[in-house]
Amino acid sequence: MSIDNPYYSCFACILLWLSLVESIRQVYLPGDIVLGGLFPIHEGGRNASQCGKIKANQGVQRMVAMLYALDEINQNPEVLPGIQLGAQILDTCSVETHALEQSLEFIKSVMSRGDDMTCSDGSRAIFQRQPTVAVIGAASSQVSVMVASMLQLFKIPMLSYSSTGVELSEKPRFAYFSRVVPPDNLQAKAMAHLVAQLEWNYVHAVADTGSYGERGMDSFRAAATEFGICIDGDVHKISRQWTDHQFEELLIRMRQSNKARGVVMFVDEDNLRRFLRNLKRLIHSGHHPELKNYFWFVASDSWGVKTSVVQGFEKIVAGAITIAPNVRNEHGFNEYFKNLGPVNTFLSEYWQSMNCSNRINENFGKCFESIGHEFKQEAYVKFVVDAVKVMAQALHNYIQTYCGVGVSWEHCHLKKFGFEGYQLQQFYRNVSILPNQPPLIDANGDGIGQYSIFQLDKDGVYHKSGRWQTGNQMELEIEQVRRGLQAIDGSSAIPVSVCSTPCGRGSYRAYQDQTCCWTCIPCDITTSIIVNETSCIQCPLGQVPNSHLDACRHIKPIHLEWDSAWALVPAVYALCGIIATMFVVSVFIRYNSTPVVMASGRELCYCMLFGIALCYAVTFVLVSKPTPYICAASRVLIGLSMCSVYSAILVKTNRLARVFKPNSPVRPRCISPPAQVAICGSIVITQLTGSMVWLIVDPPDTDIMFPMRTEAVLTCKATATHLLISLAYNILLIVACTIYAFKTRKIPENFNETRLIGFTMYSTSILWLSFGPIYFATQNNFKIQITSLCICISMSGTVALACFFAPKVYIVLWQPYKNVRNRQSAVGKLVNQQMRFISQLTTQPPPTYLPPDYTTNCTTSVVDLASTTITNASEASCTARSTPLPPQPIVYRQSVTTVRHPAADAKTTIVDSNHNTKEELSNHIHDNSSDKQLLNHTDSIGDPKEGNLLDIDADENSPTESCLLRNSLNDSFTFGHPAQLILTEIDSDYSTFL
Repeated sequence: MSIDNPYYSCFACILLWLSLVESIRQVYLPGDIVLGGLFPIHEGGRNASQCGKIKANQGVQRMVAMLYALDEINQNPEVLPGIQLGAQILDTCSVETHALEQSLEFIKSVMSRGDDMTCSDGSRAIFQRQPTVAVIGAASSQVSVMVASMLQLFKIPMLSYSSTGVELSEKPRFAYFSRVVPPDNLQAKAMAHLVAQLEWNYVHAVADTGSYGERGMDSFRAAATEFGICIDGDVHKISRQWTDHQFEELLIRMRQSNKARGVVMFVDEDNLRRFLRNLKRLIHSGHHPELKNYFWFVASDSWGVKTSVVQGFEKIVAGAITIAPNVRNEHGFNEYFKNLGPVNTFLSEYWQSMNCSNRINENFGKCFESIGHEFKQEAYVKFVVDAVKVMAQALHNYIQTYCGVGVSWEHCHLKKFGFEGYQLQQFYRNVSILPNQPPLIDANGDGIGQYSIFQLDKDGVYHKSGRWQTGNQMELEIEQVRRGLQAIDGSSAIPVSVCSTPCGRGSYRAYQDQTCCWTCIPCDITTSIIVNETSCIQCPLGQVPNSHLDACRHIKPIHLEWDSAWALVPAVYALCGIIATMFVVSVFIRYNSTPVVMASGRELCYCMLFGIALCYAVTFVLVSKPTPYICAASRVLIGLSMCSVYSAILVKTNRLARVFKPNSPVRPRCISPPAQVAICGSIVITQLTGSMVWLIVDPPDTDIMFPMRTEAVLTCKATATHLLISLAYNILLIVACTIYAFKTRKIPENFNETRLIGFTMYSTSILWLSFGPIYFATQNNFKIQITSLCICISMSGTVALACFFAPKVYIVLWQPYKNVRNRQSAVGKLVNQQMRFISQLTTQPPPTYLPPDYTTNCTTSVVDLASTTITNASEASCTARSTPLPPQPIVYRQSVTTVRHPAADAKTTIVDSNHNTKEELSNHIHDNSSDKQLLNHTDSIGDPKEGNLLDIDADENSPTESCLLRNSLNDSFTFGHPAQLILTEIDSDYSTFL
């Protein structure tokens, strides 16, 4: 290096300044190749230009570790054979400016060497000190940043054993800096992963001002974001210049947050102790007892497993979780250290700090025994040894590469010209230095990311709880860690440090300022899904959320199942109805020719029974799974079944109404059985035609209805309105039948079938009026709709079956004596005579009627049919009067026939057309009840209020002789003018009408 070299002009002032600086405190070990060493042997003082007390672990042990590694290398013939490694170790005092000042010694050694430098006598200069080839250190990232920036100017490689600052990974700014420990960005990822494993998402962050704390915390915040972790407020930054009062204010402010209990720390050792010291003072002062056991610490490698940090604070930081690069003990180091004595400046000072005496103790081992000190290997001793060995192996490979294998150091040109720093570092970056070991340093000069996780107990002992390595691969004994945290306050609850607790099922998050703080808002999970727990989105119609509430799924359409009570009840009821209907049909078929069955109008009855059976059968169609065929069948059968029943009833009631219509001069038409069946069939065909047209215009199909958003129902493609329209025809039939049943309620008792029809129609009307509101009010419940429709239709059949057919079946099966025909010739002759007399009335003028004040106290009255007068039969009981006879009531009954004045309250006397009293005949009839004919098809003449009437024997009486006149005023039957006479059916066997 010539005197004109620009380095001299640039740093002449520096060399001048160095000559004026007080003597450098260092440890110098001579050798062929010298490595520099930077260690924080002393603490930093309040004044940046001063050093504090000696640091036994981080400083002294690490310095000795370098000496230990050099001894091992120098004794190893496989590495740098014939070459002695030396060292120049300086104290940084953990202060950047002081470290920079000390590091100028390395530059001085380089600058003092020049190949063309000569002495005043012209001889070549002989250098007493070898230049520093590389520097091992420093410990603090802040110190490494300052020193590396300066050493890079002189291309001096720097290999750190504990500087983890992220900033140092920036190349080419720190092109000559490397380290055997992973950078803080990996450590920050490990810490964020650790916090996430603890299920914390809201923590405090405390960091040093400077490269280590600020850059480390920046890396943590970036990694925390990936894990959904937030920091309460902003990062709390502390510095060496802080006072105790500032620390106290910080602690109180942190406590005021009642959510964050976790504290993530990127703080160097000195500030850590000041932080903990002020925390302890606040707790013990009694002014802030709430600080006790409140914070849970998660600290970086600056805390690591150092006992010096927590000494005296074990109780208040118990449970703290720390992280440190994968810690390994260096075997042999402990013995090496214990065998040392005060052999250099720093060890002498340490010797004195431990109160060791040369007169009693020969080495540190003896001293430790005498004072009862337990020696523990510092966590970074292994990394110091690794750094020295890596550098030594790189020098070995460098020499063999450029000087050749087996060439001695004396003959190697590198001894004269030195090493190129850039080339030297290529021999230890991304290269496996140690046998059977992966590279300790990657291509960027950073250590491989492997960390150990520890937890501190209340006795100040660190317990390994897990490990982490690059790739977010974490092994953590989470339960052990949680138990350690619970032991702090004796709580059994899982320690959590969160801003907001997770929302329960069915709620989503409405975020506040940070993603870790939110308000839970309920979401209707029956119809909506929760997307990313941040929004509530309603599913489309026909879809509902899945079980995880994160996606919509299609609703499976449901229908009435056969095993459901909603289907079983109407089905069983319908089955019982079908059985009952078949029973009635069998009875009618069995007794088809009996009077009761014949008088009922067999053809229309069978039509009714067919409709009733269909009413029950419709149930099985309605409760079946909807298909196009089922839907078509339901459309047709619902209307057809009821139409078959009510059309027959309508024809029956219409026939009776027309037969007994007052003031009708002509006989009714179409009242014969074939005509009645034809009318009934035309009504049914009309209904059937309408159903067919509906099927053609609107083909049946299935549809999916949504009575609720959470329910899909497979149903026929028809609405309630369609059902109402389809039933409108039958509703008209029901209304018409009911009206006719009401109008014919007072016809003769011989036609008491009208009374049964009336009961049937009144009950049916009430039934359907009740069904309508139920059906249309339950459109959101298809089960109730279908079941109510089935029950209503079935009950319509049941009403008809019970009210109309049950009495007839009862007579047929249990009163057979009423279902026979007995003929009495005497009675028949009498009736024939009466009928012949009635026929003669058609040629006589209208009669004169009695006034309303005729005698009412007679015991026996004789009715003169020819003169229409009443003759007194007992002169002693009443006075005879000859007055016109008022209208005489004559009705059809299931009994015998009599002629009686309505005012007479005595026993009725039977008379014939010759005006002869027939007391014997009356007595004969009353004494012989077997002479009464009780057939439905016989006709009677008499008062509806009287029970002992004479039969008209239809078999022996000509229909032309039976003439009756119906009075339109009182609905009773009287004799009258021939112009008002109508001929009435006498016997259903003849069915003759004139």
